[in-house]
Amino acid sequence: MAKKDPTASVDTLLQTIRRHHRLTEQETQVIGTYFRRDLFKRKSTLLQAGQTAHRVYFVVSGILHMYYTDERGQPHSCNFFMPGELATDLESFSKQLPAGNAIETLTAAECLSISCKETVSLMQESPAFNKYVMGVIETIAMHNINRTKDLLSLQPEMRYQKLLATRPDIIRAVPQKYIARFLGISPESLSRIRSRIVTLPASH
Repeated sequence: MAKKDPTASVDTLLQTIRRHHRLTEQETQVIGTYFRRDLFKRKSTLLQAGQTAHRVYFVVSGILHMYYTDERGQPHSCNFFMPGELATDLESFSKQLPAGNAIETLTAAECLSISCKETVSLMQESPAFNKYVMGVIETIAMHNINRTKDLLSLQPEMRYQKLLATRPDIIRAVPQKYIARFLGISPESLSRIRSRIVTLPASH
């Protein structure tokens, strides 16, 4: 299989930033110099719980999975990072504290990564990258707030319906057992919910 041109990975990042912010030619040139290209096999660990998150990953291809393990040793999915998204344990990365979550690859994945120190430097050099990162932080914060509300206030079927409406990419690409953990239900309950939804008559 032919190796992918590393510059194509950087182009993917630049295109993602351009969807929201205008990049100058100088910013376009400098952003690529900060990122390292990483290739991971399926089930690779990018961050272990208790370690400090020193890098942030831009997902070029594949799926990353963030989760934590409770006191009984049961894993709970917190987030899935799809192509075009930034992945890290945000609190650990920003405060350089031990992470409460772990991050692993659900599939083989290609990422661009950048260190904490480099991120700060690039945010100072590139206004567009600074706005992009701040936007991601705001999105993650809102995601965490909404997820907590949903787990507390919505019935399991409504949680699934909302995920189906807002993130169909996750429903399509992520194995069912991880979606069940993300929704806070058993795989069996998720199967029943999916069956009910499929068999519901279409509204007219």
